[in-house]
Amino acid sequence: MSPGVLHSSEGYFEGVGRLRLRYRAWEVQNARAAILVVHGLGEHSGRYAAFAETAGAFACSTYALDLRGHGGSEGRRGFVPRFETFLQDVDRFRREVQGLVDVRVPVFLLGNSMGGLIALRYLEEYEAPFRGAIIVSPWLATAVEVPRWKVLLANALNRMLPALPFNNGIDPAALCHDPAVVEAYRSDPLVHHTITPRLFFEASRAMGLVFQRSSRIQVPLLFLIAGADLIVQPSKAVSFARSLAAPDVTVRVYPEYYHEVLNEPGNAPVLVEIRDWIVQRAG
Repeated sequence: MSPGVLHSSEGYFEGVGRLRLRYRAWEVQNARAAILVVHGLGEHSGRYAAFAETAGAFACSTYALDLRGHGGSEGRRGFVPRFETFLQDVDRFRREVQGLVDVRVPVFLLGNSMGGLIALRYLEEYEAPFRGAIIVSPWLATAVEVPRWKVLLANALNRMLPALPFNNGIDPAALCHDPAVVEAYRSDPLVHHTITPRLFFEASRAMGLVFQRSSRIQVPLLFLIAGADLIVQPSKAVSFARSLAAPDVTVRVYPEYYHEVLNEPGNAPVLVEIRDWIVQRAG
């Protein structure tokens, strides 16, 4: 491989409960850093190929897993027994990635949407050797408040029928302004549109815990927030980021962007922001 030239591959590792979880890798020779990506609800690692190409151009290798119940990984769609299981899977993937990269290469965590919630909770519970984390449009609250009757129904079903599938309510048109990205999402056979009462309950619980335990986060953080997000609540993410006691927290809000900041047309400023932030902290 030449510098900046990507070598793409995929592999599998064993998640909690011996589930077979898939990941994709886009590697460059003599990488200055590695980025571990955690995707959002219903999507999968393959949707980060374009981002990985850009990261490769500034000498970063990218590794993205398919969460359990997503993409090419095993598991019931839109279901997790406990939110902490996601964190355990991410930690196993982190160890897998650190076995693939040179020991001198700093590793950064990137979480998008539900992956942002997972990444933040992970950083609160694990002392993993990440050099920093990039949190994109984190799911800390839905854009539209969930009616109380739906919350009560979900809590009841969580006890009686925890794996009952429901539509997750994500409108593809609200993801970004690029029609090609929206259509690709709609037609992608690896994208699913399911959430279960257990995942809804566990994610809601995680949203409460992420605020309660935020003082545990000490690594540098870069928040990339979509100001016109119609899926998650941007103000909640901003208030969380600005409440952190960590010594190195950067918050960037893009007022006209929809949810998928990394896929928006004219996203060059976002990618430059990520590049410069990583370069400054990679050493």
